[in-house]
Amino acid sequence: MKSGRVSQTALKVGLIVIALNEKVEWKTRLPQRLAELTERLILAAGVLGYGRRMISLNKKRWSIRLYEYFETKTPGTFEGIGERKIFMNEQVLAAIKAGAKQVLVLGAGFDTLCLRLAPQFPRVEFCEVDHPATSAAKAMGITQEGQPENMTLLAADLNETPLSVLMKKAGRWDTSAQSVVVAEGLFIYLTEEVVLQVFREVAACTGAGTWVAFSHGVMIKEHRFANAMLRLIGEPWLSSCTSADLPGYIGPGWSVIATQGAGSRRNLEAFAVAEKL
Repeated sequence: MKSGRVSQTALKVGLIVIALNEKVEWKTRLPQRLAELTERLILAAGVLGYGRRMISLNKKRWSIRLYEYFETKTPGTFEGIGERKIFMNEQVLAAIKAGAKQVLVLGAGFDTLCLRLAPQFPRVEFCEVDHPATSAAKAMGITQEGQPENMTLLAADLNETPLSVLMKKAGRWDTSAQSVVVAEGLFIYLTEEVVLQVFREVAACTGAGTWVAFSHGVMIKEHRFANAMLRLIGEPWLSSCTSADLPGYIGPGWSVIATQGAGSRRNLEAFAVAEKL
């Protein structure tokens, strides 16, 4: 991602969520208030080209049909985003039920998970980390909506400040507590070496029993057209793995406890949960 620019991928995912919510069969499946809050956060960010007119056009039937067309070319780029949102929401709720005291969302973009769930779980700490430009744009919407007392936004370039260092300096984060970390739509944009580093950093700033709910690319080399388009905006896909390769992909000290869609070679992404040993 280009320095100083709001993530185009984060904006794109936000638009997809809003469009998907226009489909009757998805409106009842998506987490409550997901699309509504996403729309308000994007509008409040004031990013050039992402105003009310763009949002309105994005909801048109012809626009949704265009998304559906690209879904046939690269499965998982439209309805797959909805499945991903549902999976992450369910895993965070399950982790909290299992004893997690903290929630951390990496590369949060315009995701609304913390904003939606923090008021429901006032005794759980919620935290988001994202690149400064994207975090600042989203913060305007968070301020407008009203930031929950148990929600923290951290703006940082993790290439410059390791996650473990950042979280140890975050006053409300307990590095020994059982937590759940969300890496949604993130790892596909990182090299395998960096993914391993992320898991090492998460292990260094969380307690035993911590879960990482994440998505990962599957056979990304087969989706040449989509990847070429992403290279044009400076946000290419960089890594993928099969379900059998997940242990090596996430590194030692973690156990894969759940997977979804990892067996398909056609879907762009699959989802998984790893538990800290």
